[in-house]
Amino acid sequence: MPDIRRRTLLLSSLMGISALAQGTPAATPPTTAPRAILFRLVENTASVEGTLDGPATARRWTPGESLGPLARQQIEATVKATVLGPTGKLGAATVGGRIETNDPCDWVRETRFLTTVKTVFPAHALSAPWNPVPRRITALPLNSAPYLAIVAAELKKRGLSAAPRLVQLLRTDLDGNGRDDILMVAASDPVTFSDGIMTTLYAERAGQYSLVLVRESLPGGVRTSVLGERLFKTSPAADAFPSVLTQRIGAVADLNGDGRMEVLVDDYVHEGEGTAVWQSSAGTGGMAKVLEWGCGV
Repeated sequence: MPDIRRRTLLLSSLMGISALAQGTPAATPPTTAPRAILFRLVENTASVEGTLDGPATARRWTPGESLGPLARQQIEATVKATVLGPTGKLGAATVGGRIETNDPCDWVRETRFLTTVKTVFPAHALSAPWNPVPRRITALPLNSAPYLAIVAAELKKRGLSAAPRLVQLLRTDLDGNGRDDILMVAASDPVTFSDGIMTTLYAERAGQYSLVLVRESLPGGVRTSVLGERLFKTSPAADAFPSVLTQRIGAVADLNGDGRMEVLVDDYVHEGEGTAVWQSSAGTGGMAKVLEWGCGV
């Protein structure tokens, strides 16, 4: 299967998006030095998710598969980066060294995560000159009744009567408008970690679900955006392709230096994994996906 078609099918499965037009060319590799480099960390491996390129007034993300020559030089010489988790900065890291590809995901550019930082994986790291966490991110109690009621209403809207469960609940001001926004991951089953690495959970019965929600506080009221949705009203067929429930907010950070914080959603499919970067549109629309990374067979 040609690389672009394979990547299209993988990302469609990972993020639940419509398939891109087959044959769409990859992004043109930039010829200038990147303003920032985003990595996805798993133990001692760092995958290049993307680079932020272009002038300050027209910054754009280039997928890691289309890594430019100057970005490659920087990474192979090693760069300093801030390690990011769901509630902010986890420490400083050195990332880099010889770049490799991860066959059969031969568009994935991998290097090394050289610094030990206490975290659970996956995590993310950003090499950038600005402060990636300009405002506080607070983890709220998972038994908060008002937010469980919101989850129950979202499930009912989708025809599912399962009990609401929160596995992540975060509060922060995403766009700096002075109003707190709420980030929720709801799941029928706990998100668990084995040896510090997020465990993949497969759907096996009716009533299982996973939802990633953001409730933005805007001047005109509250707006809810769905960043990830997996629902099983009936049990998966015995011969069905395995379906994975696992989703998690991996980090919340200002990735492009504009003062607004993006939401990074980590996702899994059978023998595959990925991350999508979502950005608040500051009151003009819902959350917009600005970058995605994925690898699987």
